[in-house]
Amino acid sequence: MSLIRCEWGLGGASDLYVKDVLNLGVSPEGLLDRLKAKFLSQGGVLREGFAIESVVVQRDGVLVNGEVKGRLLLDGMGHFSPIAQQARGGQKPEGVCLVVGTCGEGFPESNSGDLIYSFTPIVNQCQYFWEAFPAKDGRTTYLFTYVDADSDRMSLTELFGEYFRLLPEYQGVTLEDIQFKRALYGFFPCYEDSPLVMPWDRILAIGDSSGLQSPLSFGGFGAMLRHLDRLVEGICGALAADCLDQRDLALIQSYQPNLSVTWLFQKTMSVGMGQKIPPDQINWLLAEVFAAMAGLGDRVLRPFLQDVVQFGALSKTLGAATVRQPTIAIRILPQVGVGALVEWLGHFLSLGMYSLLYAVFGRMLWLGERAGRGGFVWRCRLSAWKYGSGNDYGDHG
Repeated sequence: MSLIRCEWGLGGASDLYVKDVLNLGVSPEGLLDRLKAKFLSQGGVLREGFAIESVVVQRDGVLVNGEVKGRLLLDGMGHFSPIAQQARGGQKPEGVCLVVGTCGEGFPESNSGDLIYSFTPIVNQCQYFWEAFPAKDGRTTYLFTYVDADSDRMSLTELFGEYFRLLPEYQGVTLEDIQFKRALYGFFPCYEDSPLVMPWDRILAIGDSSGLQSPLSFGGFGAMLRHLDRLVEGICGALAADCLDQRDLALIQSYQPNLSVTWLFQKTMSVGMGQKIPPDQINWLLAEVFAAMAGLGDRVLRPFLQDVVQFGALSKTLGAATVRQPTIAIRILPQVGVGALVEWLGHFLSLGMYSLLYAVFGRMLWLGERAGRGGFVWRCRLSAWKYGSGNDYGDHG
């Protein structure tokens, strides 16, 4: 059982309990060992400690460090991939998620977790959110916040200070009670112009390098896992049809309106530098939206909690939230701005269009069975409509 809780004002609070969401832990070491064994058993060659210093795109392949050559290069080097940074031309991210946390023992015994827990008003131009999960070494707790990339933002060191200041209140313990095993910290940049389309032939960004994630999620392996089947099918199809130029590879990492539409949500959960909004507005808004989704049932709530936004569910949520609070849009407009709202409307309409296109053409799989580029293009289009509208949810929900 996991909890979503937001507190605001003098005693205002909203609790929502959900099951089977973010309830599985994965050992990175165990997963990597199994993947390595599988890769090597299939004839793969693994070069550990191999630093990429140069990549040259040639007519018949990609040459790495002047010695390794292949038909297609997959860039899975993460947010700070030098290839992705070069492709973006030094672009500044529109959003950043800062996160700090620890794993330790000494917490009260609990088998439940917190998906989102917020009990403070806006502090340091940030709304603090907490997560907590049972772990092998006791309990893992995170503090995260959504911000822009303004140079005056607080540092991770300062955020860690806030973490240790508020952790006793959050978990009901003193710092002296906890035996800390390890600490983590990081930040996840988000770009509105995502997924990243490489400007070169024979290079495809995957995972965090591509920016294929909701600005509300932390990215990483979990964000890519949802798209794994689509990526494998697209990459295999591109190799089979020899569709390896920039235009064709862009079809694999195409526009996803159900990810782009979440940018407005990120803006409603963050505060600009120098911006003044009521200190409890974000917690109040989240409480109202989650209450609206809870009233609509699991078919609306669960996909959203699992990072899958669907047109029908989103439309129902907006309607229910407006019925609960008719002035909700007016209250958030000064915070997000008219431009962001207009841009969001375009993504929302695209989400509806992708849903319609997949409903009409989703069963025409036979068009993708054609050989050559025609079949590859059609399969990519179907895949984009399916995943871009959230209709993949039944595959893994």
